Amino acid sequence: MSVEKFVFEKLLENLSFEPTDCQSKLFGKLARFMTDSSSPDIFLINGYAGTGKTSSLASLVKVLKGFSRKYVLLAPTGRAAKVLSGYTGHKSLTIHKQIYRQKSVKDGVGYFTLDVNKNKETFFIVDEASLIQSGYGDSGIFGSGRLLDDLVEYVRSASGNKLILIGDSAQLPPVGEEISNALN
Repeated sequence: MSVEKFVFEKLLENLSFEPTDCQSKLFGKLARFMTDSSSPDIFLINGYAGTGKTSSLASLVKVLKGFSRKYVLLAPTGRAAKVLSGYTGHKSLTIHKQIYRQKSVKDGVGYFTLDVNKNKETFFIVDEASLIQSGYGDSGIFGSGRLLDDLVEYVRSASGNKLILIGDSAQLPPVGEEISNALN
């Protein structure tokens, strides 16, 4: 049995229900993404409410933990990070907390720069990705002011990292944007 097939079986094994055809296809593609070092470094999971994104994510985390693979769970807001921790049973952080560090304080305002990524061969898993701003939403207080660009740059700044973005394109896009570029 190939490693990809083994990972696929483990992803299915962690579900508490029989997957739909679409969920099985997702797990097949996810298993390939996880095991093929030549695959792209970004994987999008886009699904409407009730399509199994949460269950799929919980299964993914169990498989990564079972194989002693490094992963970081992230969300765009504190509330979303708390919910993510709740259903995976593992620590999660806001994207800002993970990728930025305080650089300076001017006129009582803190400015943050992109931090050094010390994680190598790590899966960065971001839930509620439809909320990630791609425009100048943070007005330069955080990094470039473009959270999506900063996140991708941070993940790619260390070797062997992969990014999984999970969200629902039917949700409202980030404030001031027409669409969610993270899922586009």
